[in-house]
Amino acid sequence: MVFLVITMSLITIIPAVIIFSVAGKRFKHSDIFLSILFVIVCTYLGSSNDFFVFLFGSIAFLCLFFASSAATVCKFKENRSVRNLLISILLIIFAPVAGYISHKFYPYSKFYQWALFHPSEFLEAKGEDGFLKEIDAWGLAGMDSSLMLASSQNYDLTVPGDFKLWKLKNKITCDVYDVYKVYPKLYTIFPYTETNCYKETDTHQ
Repeated sequence: MVFLVITMSLITIIPAVIIFSVAGKRFKHSDIFLSILFVIVCTYLGSSNDFFVFLFGSIAFLCLFFASSAATVCKFKENRSVRNLLISILLIIFAPVAGYISHKFYPYSKFYQWALFHPSEFLEAKGEDGFLKEIDAWGLAGMDSSLMLASSQNYDLTVPGDFKLWKLKNKITCDVYDVYKVYPKLYTIFPYTETNCYKETDTHQ
């Protein structure tokens, strides 16, 4: 256990020291630069459900947190700039919030990305009742999760009773744990992990 803690500490601290050193040499305001970079990384981590992004992103999160915090303290000692200190602190505090907000917008952002690159299917989905298609997937073998795009012309899928009626009408097989309305009559739905979501009439299943 002690060895594991030491190993994880080194994996986090050594890259943080390298990032801090390189940024300090290349950027005059390395405190603000690293704080902004921390916000960007948190935003990206929040918008991704990929397991490997989560795994390596956790290390990146800690590295940039330590590096930006150290740069903020060191730069304040060096230039005594209260303005830079406040900006850096606010950015560091805001970074996890940005990640959380980005995660909440994930069902919407993934839908609009899909619609942008699949215009013909988007038009099909808008006009069809019971359209169902996977637009994102993540996880490992045996622990797969997916994000599905669904359409309903007559039911509000965010209402549990309407969702059940929609499932019966269109012979949808799966249960879901969350539904988001992303466009008029279009929804993104999250089936439970390891659950296949499809229509019984789908010949591909």
